[in-house]
Amino acid sequence: MRKNRILLRFAVLALAAGLVYLGGLIGSFASAQTGAPVPFQVLHDFAGGSTDGNVPEGSLILSGKTLYGMTYGGGANGGGTIFEFNTQTNKLTVLHSFAGGTNDGVYPYGNLILSGKNLYGLTYNGGAKGDGTIFEFNTQTGKLTILHSFDGTDGANPTGSLILSGKNLYGLTYRGGASGVGTIFEFNTQTGQLTTLHSFDGTDGTSPYSSLTLSGKNLYGMTTRGGANGDGTIFEFSTQTNKLTVLHSFAGGTDDGASPSGSLILSGINLYGMTFYGGANSNGTIFEFNTQTNKLTVLHSFAGGLDDGANPNGGLILSGKTLYGMTAGGGNSIGTIFEFNTQAGQVTVLHSFAGEPTDGSHPQGSLVLSGKTLYGMTSAGGADNDGVIFSYSLK
Repeated sequence: MRKNRILLRFAVLALAAGLVYLGGLIGSFASAQTGAPVPFQVLHDFAGGSTDGNVPEGSLILSGKTLYGMTYGGGANGGGTIFEFNTQTNKLTVLHSFAGGTNDGVYPYGNLILSGKNLYGLTYNGGAKGDGTIFEFNTQTGKLTILHSFDGTDGANPTGSLILSGKNLYGLTYRGGASGVGTIFEFNTQTGQLTTLHSFDGTDGTSPYSSLTLSGKNLYGMTTRGGANGDGTIFEFSTQTNKLTVLHSFAGGTDDGASPSGSLILSGINLYGMTFYGGANSNGTIFEFNTQTNKLTVLHSFAGGLDDGANPNGGLILSGKTLYGMTAGGGNSIGTIFEFNTQAGQVTVLHSFAGEPTDGSHPQGSLVLSGKTLYGMTSAGGADNDGVIFSYSLK
């Protein structure tokens, strides 16, 4: 069911699908004939079943030569997995298969974070009340511990990633709280206590579907809907005063985005992010938000088609003056990897996904950069159409 929702959301220009496989064959043939190195490689095809996950969710994290991530489905119980992938051997190992129920989560959402030997993450469902969990996974013992089960009043259906500051984990829930439309929470890893810091009420946003960014005592984040125009918000939450301030209400149209997705990144006084809709072509945007002037600038409006992406569904990463990201549509209609030069204001499509059986499709989440190599995942495509792990080598 989850895969169907992903494909329905991101499948655009379906009539072009007949050209996708041919394009992939032509590209492969040309590379084989010229001997030119191929920068893009599929490292793993998810297959589902008891020994593998499917429909990878969120982003990867890199520790040494090991990538950690999660899948929404697959595994021994069909409820998703935590996995590690060795970039030297290209071997994937399922570390945990979620089972649901009172003692485990199910359907993990978002990204993992690593602190010492422990991975921390969230599941959308499962736990004592079925409303999702915060968990800790010990990479040495292979043991998963449920740290908190959401019950609706303190949030429900957590999404995105946790962030760790000292002994506290911070995160967002998509639903639940006083108004039922999402919360910001703090979890103390020493006391095991969760505190609801803020319950969204619609005027300040609803349904946060991303991760938080911490700078000093301030948390920055986004909501997909709500705000003054119903198109989502950028907010700042002070952990000192426990006050939330709406910094920007998205309005859509040619000069603004709508339905922000993914996470914000902070560079100096500027926040960078993306919206799924809005912009000059209604296909989403890359934006810059100045935290001193509270001014939002649309840096790029995605146009779709073969030369541009459409409908980004993740976050950006910054290296020098270059932003890297992915779109769920555009290219061959099933997603792209792109770079954006913040000085030139130009997007370059690095890779257009071609889909099954030799490529991924509909990427989501953020990329990971290690040296000159980008790593990421797609929610579909690959040999079994269950998603892939890929690498892309930059020049």
